[in-house]
Amino acid sequence: MRLSLENYILRNRFGEEEAIKMAKEAGFDAIDYSYYWLDENSEILGENYLEYAKNVKKLLEKYGLVCNQAHAPFDLKYDDNLDMSNEKYLCLVRSIEAAGLIGAENIVVHTIHMPENSEKGFWEYNQNFYKGLAPFAQKAGIKIAVENLFCRDSKRQCISRQGRLATPEMLSRFVKELGTDNFSACIDLGHAAISGTEPEDFICGMEKGLIKALHVQDTDYLDDRHTIPYAAKHNWQNITRALKDYGYSGDLTFETLKFIQGFPDKLMPKCLEFMASIGRYLIDLIEN
Repeated sequence: MRLSLENYILRNRFGEEEAIKMAKEAGFDAIDYSYYWLDENSEILGENYLEYAKNVKKLLEKYGLVCNQAHAPFDLKYDDNLDMSNEKYLCLVRSIEAAGLIGAENIVVHTIHMPENSEKGFWEYNQNFYKGLAPFAQKAGIKIAVENLFCRDSKRQCISRQGRLATPEMLSRFVKELGTDNFSACIDLGHAAISGTEPEDFICGMEKGLIKALHVQDTDYLDDRHTIPYAAKHNWQNITRALKDYGYSGDLTFETLKFIQGFPDKLMPKCLEFMASIGRYLIDLIEN
């Protein structure tokens, strides 16, 4: 099992090459390439996005890392045009192509949130949305991973227990209906917890073979904390046992950007080394 790290904070602060070098030196095997929150002048998904992706792949090869998975932009809104005339949709498609070129096996694409008066159409709307992306994924040689998501109750200023595909039964059925040739499931352990399901129960409740990617983070069951394991309230003994019992054969990928972002540059290498040591410990629990 490889140990991977979401790269948004490192890339933005240190640049592509230094971020990759730091991940390698800290003890990671792979990166989860983030295509979200790009500024409008970013080259990453600009006109020369494929050339940019080729350069990223060369840097990964230079330092002996791989890109195991990626995360697409999540800017699309309900009633946006879902075609290449829409800049946001174009960037989403480009992220699929670029991630495939870099070598990612899965790219996480969020479902599109529905307005309250259209919630009944969520399933059909998003099934059509994902199926429209299938040809791009197939051409890029990558699977689109559907993630369990939470929703905020804006009126009560809290996390709603009614998330998007927030139970293992719903997520399993959704991915199976899409078809597993081009689609898989990504389980965000924190999203499971704050939406009302213990992460270990979410894993065990998924149909076998569907989970191909993870977002590993810890929470206090109140908000989407994106902190490191053992820093909050998840039961990591139960989680690792569940992954082992499920027969999970993917990678362990940290999505702990809120933990990383607070550290000054000089402390970042030690921060990453500490995270890697936690990751190795969790992998050992799963494998042994």
